[in-house]
Amino acid sequence: MARRAVRVADLFQRDRFAAKLGEVLDFHNFVLQHYFRQGPVDFQKTLDEQLAYAETIAPLVTDVTLALDRLRREGASALFEGAQGAMLDVDLGTYPFVTSSNTTAGFAATGTGVGPRVFDYVLGIVKAYTTRVGAGPFPTELFDGYGEHLSRVGH
Repeated sequence: MARRAVRVADLFQRDRFAAKLGEVLDFHNFVLQHYFRQGPVDFQKTLDEQLAYAETIAPLVTDVTLALDRLRREGASALFEGAQGAMLDVDLGTYPFVTSSNTTAGFAATGTGVGPRVFDYVLGIVKAYTTRVGAGPFPTELFDGYGEHLSRVGH
């Protein structure tokens, strides 16, 4: 797996950001030029644009782990929102037709720095019927009048 990307934290270290952006653009410019016969994306223009965006978003960026730990120590509540359904879970879902992460409640805090023992309450909200987005198996799909009714009423 090749992870060619720039992360938000990289924006605030100019030299690191420039180096990573250069690596990303080298790869994608090769693809643009050799496979799509398109001109390359200009490095300096892109660098300048992104550094301007960095100034704009800087007040909105924080170390989430520290912020959540502070809230925990203060006795405050925090809400973690998950997305997608269990059948799209990379481990529990209908592989290979899955997303690249875990989607169940047990993984809600993954990537936040908060341990699973911090949670004292989990609320799950589900639809009354199963749907599927994109390709992949849908073993409980109803093709009869019930399915049409659920689709019409639930939409």
